[in-house]
Amino acid sequence: MLQLTTSPFRLRTMRAISNHLRQLLCSVGSDSIETFASTRMASMTVETNEQHATSRPSRDEFGESMGRPATTLDAISDRASAGEEAQSATTARFWLLMLNLAAVLILSSVDMNIVATAVPSITTYFHTVADVGWYSSAFRLSQCSFQFVFGKAYQLFSIKRVFLFANAISIAGSLLCGAATTSTMLIVGRAVAGLGSAGLLSGCFVILVQSTPLRRRPMFTGVMGAVEGLATLAAPFLGGAIVQSIGWRWCFYISAPLGAVTLVLTMCCFSDLPKSSDISRMVIKEKILQLDLVSNLLFIPALTALFLALSWAGTKYSWGSGLVIGLIIAFAVLMAAFIYNQKRRGDAAALPFRIMKRRSVIAGCVFIICGNSTGSVLEYYLPTYYQIVRGYTPAQSGYMMLPIIIAGTIGALIHGFGTSAIGYYAPFMLLASAIMPVAAGLITTFKINTSFAELIIYTAFSGLAYGIGFSGPQNAVQTVLPVEDVPLGTSIMLFAQSFGPAVAIAIAQVLFVNQLSTNLNGLVSDLDGAYIENTGLAQIVTSMPPGKTRDALVGIDKSLIQTWYLVVGLACATMIGSLMIEWRSVKSRRD
Repeated sequence: MLQLTTSPFRLRTMRAISNHLRQLLCSVGSDSIETFASTRMASMTVETNEQHATSRPSRDEFGESMGRPATTLDAISDRASAGEEAQSATTARFWLLMLNLAAVLILSSVDMNIVATAVPSITTYFHTVADVGWYSSAFRLSQCSFQFVFGKAYQLFSIKRVFLFANAISIAGSLLCGAATTSTMLIVGRAVAGLGSAGLLSGCFVILVQSTPLRRRPMFTGVMGAVEGLATLAAPFLGGAIVQSIGWRWCFYISAPLGAVTLVLTMCCFSDLPKSSDISRMVIKEKILQLDLVSNLLFIPALTALFLALSWAGTKYSWGSGLVIGLIIAFAVLMAAFIYNQKRRGDAAALPFRIMKRRSVIAGCVFIICGNSTGSVLEYYLPTYYQIVRGYTPAQSGYMMLPIIIAGTIGALIHGFGTSAIGYYAPFMLLASAIMPVAAGLITTFKINTSFAELIIYTAFSGLAYGIGFSGPQNAVQTVLPVEDVPLGTSIMLFAQSFGPAVAIAIAQVLFVNQLSTNLNGLVSDLDGAYIENTGLAQIVTSMPPGKTRDALVGIDKSLIQTWYLVVGLACATMIGSLMIEWRSVKSRRD
């Protein structure tokens, strides 16, 4: 169910750790923490499902599940909600399954976040900086696009088989990335890995709900969330250590054997519950139609056309070239068709208009798209600054991400406990929107000789700002929407968390490559835009004459700063969402 946001201080990380604390407090009788605002969305949707599973007739129950987009909630039949029928939590098989799910979450989280510290080495190997943005955007685009498909698939087909299928896809994607001989092959591998991750992240919580007793489910959900959060924290460090010791390919290869182990454990330790009679009577054609593959066939090519246009315009081709214009037109036509299809499907759509037009949903989407994008762009280009401009090793650049991660976690705890105390999430969103632009602006002051203390303080300040605000949109939809619509709202927020960074990183890459060509062009006689685009950053620096090396570093630093201006703009845009959000108390929903 979870969607790892896109910065080292991702919403997933913050909510995971704060929810784990919540579970511990609840276990000793702290009722005041029951509505802790940082509760994981997976736990929230599961609890919502359980509240209504016993109150609906089976016929209406099936009709409702078919009439709205699938989430982790939808993927489980209501009979599976009877936790007392789940596997006994005392058997060795059960605990092996829990360890297996934790391992899957760790691998998926690391796979999503490990690439940032490997980017400088990858650009050096493939001799190109033109595709840097694609290494992340391809993964995220694939992940967010297939989230709803897998949610529906878990509902209609065997949970075990769908999960094993997603696991196999993830392994294949990792092997493809590790064996990549070209940058394009690596991009394809990242897209395949993102497809597998979409199924694994949601599938873990589907299996968790089916396999744990109801009374112990919140505890296991909190523990799994904390495990995933810690994996996200560790990914930059792990990536840096792997790149420095055995090479960037093993950032991807390492997932294959470990993924194979989780695949075998799933086969041995997990047993499906039978589907409802209504689903069992459906033929394969009816099930496939329920997956709404048409939306994916429109959405993915639309964004691919947009990303290609952004990548090529101003570098390989002029903005007025027929190819670039054609790609932009293709994007507009396909996106219009996607929107029409969503409207036509009503509540069965991935993004139902009935929910999308709600004020808090619109505000939450604006806030989370812009806020999550700022973190993703920073995460993606800070390792480049540390490794290329400052000369740090990959491992050291991973360690330098620690301040932003720790501060982000502290910010999430401030939001969670503060919202629980006063009941309102909107003030924390406003505070975050006020701090974010300042923090982003401070990061744009980074030079080749910026002091170590400034690097630590400015990045930590940035992480604190994001942490304070990121849980707000989820709290909003869980508070404002009717209980039966909460899964729809949380699904939309999950989609926005991946969609925003996928687009933002693509735009950031265009800015970076164009500014790099401008800032380095003419530095030496044969250093033109085409050469820069098809050369690794480290190679550009090392190929400079001794007297020009500093000038090259200054040019790269300037290009990064100009790219981070996008972060400042996005941070300012979060104010739109925080001002639009409805002021509603989470305590009123609890009461």
